[in-house]
Order: sequence, then structure tokens, then C-alpha cells
Amino acid sequence: MEKYLTTTFWETFAKNLSEWVVTELPAILVLLVLLGVTLRVVTFSIRKLKKLLAHRTVNKADEPNLEIEKRLNTLMGIIKRVATVFIWTIFVMIFLRKINIDIAPILAGAGIVGLAVGFGAQELVRDFISGFFIILENQIRTGDVAILNGTGGLVEKIELRTITLRDLSGTVHVFQN
Repeated sequence: MEKYLTTTFWETFAKNLSEWVVTELPAILVLLVLLGVTLRVVTFSIRKLKKLLAHRTVNKADEPNLEIEKRLNTLMGIIKRVATVFIWTIFVMIFLRKINIDIAPILAGAGIVGLAVGFGAQELVRDFISGFFIILENQIRTGDVAILNGTGGLVEKIELRTITLRDLSGTVHVFQN
């Protein structure tokens, strides 16, 4: 009897696995290829957009070309990160649906976590809003030399929440906005 149950289990498992490989695996492989292509298209498009904007603004603005390039680098970096996170989020949701995981509880949980973060992390929200206005008002850009909280150095990266600064000794400092 036990041998019969073991044989039936493995036969059923092999049958289900072969059906899954035939029906679902190609769709997952296509999804992975689409993810790679989409990420490359976004990267290519952002590079082209940056070149187009640089070409249109060079010699037409009151700012020097280096300042325009710094601003474009900052803005394009943020746009690329936002687009990448958006694409990966969609990919993960589609992938979870393909492997038969219900994403509705995950989305509901994300909504509840978002609400809790909204109430509990006012400083985080304040940092994001400050970062948005720093970028919008062009107060500081990637590649600028700046003094933040008494620390001077080269601005390496600007994000909505933080500014990364490298001082003259090579030490990296991360400041909240």
C-alpha cells in the first residue's frame, strides 16, 4: 500500500511538473525577456532624452553649460530610478500571478503599511518634500561643491530623501534633506 501511494505521488508530481513546464515556463521566460528589453529601452530613452534636452538648452539659457549638464544628470538619475522601481514592481506582481500567488493580500498589506508610514514617518515625508523642492528649485546638483551641515565636498548623488557628499579626504557623507 505504501509503495502504491509513493508511486502515485511521484507520478502525479511528475505530471503536474511537466504540465507546468509546458504551460507556464514559456510565459515566465517571455516575461523575463520583456523585463530586460523594457529596462534597456527605458535606459536608452532616458539617455536620448538627456541628449535632446541638453542640445535644446545649450546656449539658449542664461546658465553655463556645465550647470545645465549637472541639473540634467540629477533629474535623469531620479527619473531612471523611479522608472526602474515602477517596472520591477509591475514585473514582480505579474510574476507572482504566474506562479499562482494571489497578489490582492499583498497589495492590501502594502496599502496598510503605506498608511502606517504616512502617520508614523513624518520626518521621512518631510525629507521627500524637501528633496523635491531642492531639485525643483535647482538649489544643488550632482557635481556641485557644497557645504552641508558644516561638511564641505563634492555632491555625488541627490535623491529625493538624501544628498551624498564626498569630502576632500574621500569620506562619503549622507545627509537627509
